[in-house]
Amino acid sequence: MKILIADRISPLGVEFLQKQDGLQVLEAYGSSTEQVLELVKDVSAIIVRSDTKITREVIEAATELKAIGRAGVGVDNIDVDASTEKGVIVMNTPGGNTIATAELTFTHMLCGTRDVVRGATGMREGKWERKQLKGAELRGKTLAVLGLGRIGAEVAKRALAFEMKVVAFDPYLTEDRAKELDLEKVELEDAFSQADYLTVHMPLTDETRDIVDEDAFAKMKVGVRVFNCARGGIIKESALVEALKSGKVAAAGLDVYQQEPLPDDHEFRQIENLNLTPHLGASTA
Repeated sequence: MKILIADRISPLGVEFLQKQDGLQVLEAYGSSTEQVLELVKDVSAIIVRSDTKITREVIEAATELKAIGRAGVGVDNIDVDASTEKGVIVMNTPGGNTIATAELTFTHMLCGTRDVVRGATGMREGKWERKQLKGAELRGKTLAVLGLGRIGAEVAKRALAFEMKVVAFDPYLTEDRAKELDLEKVELEDAFSQADYLTVHMPLTDETRDIVDEDAFAKMKVGVRVFNCARGGIIKESALVEALKSGKVAAAGLDVYQQEPLPDDHEFRQIENLNLTPHLGASTA
């Protein structure tokens, strides 16, 4: 049986597969769509992270395909409908990146609160901006979490440890679960209006795409801080740019983008109060 690993995973995972009797493991990181179409013709399984897109065309070309494994949570880079039609099983690893992504989210929150990135960059440039960089404190602030699955819940726990108030919007969140996590369940509009900090932890679907748009920013407080370590496309990028430029959003941190890699000339790269990381949510050892 042949397995294609299309995106880079842990060497330990690759080694484990290579040791299994009867498995032929192909590693093809960074392949173009044309290369993937050629490689999948006789594979029984494909392993991806978030870079490789498993489209209907790819699935139809893979005549021996039985399973697609997503090393991560979201499956928006896989055509699940086409997989279902062909009887191909799609699997993910929902717990694998939970702590790593939650910690990166909090890293962005802290950096966006205390101007850490600007301060560090200035020090390398010979500056001493002690008086210019005035941050805030997390204690006593309200964090709105959009999406309270595994990652959202871990972010909420960390926020409570910092003595923040946590409110959460999630259509699947029960009152009992909210009480268990010591947070308040709210409607989406209330999450926007109450937030001093807002972080999204939703899958990218037709319902969540651009859920944080111009209207959402209009409902938020002046000086809100916004973070996305979930999926590009949940926060409308053009709306975020305008909110940052106008001062409505004091700072933001992103690990995910509508287009990845982020284009060299993207406007995000020019905004000083926007901290960017290259989709590092799962990148821990």
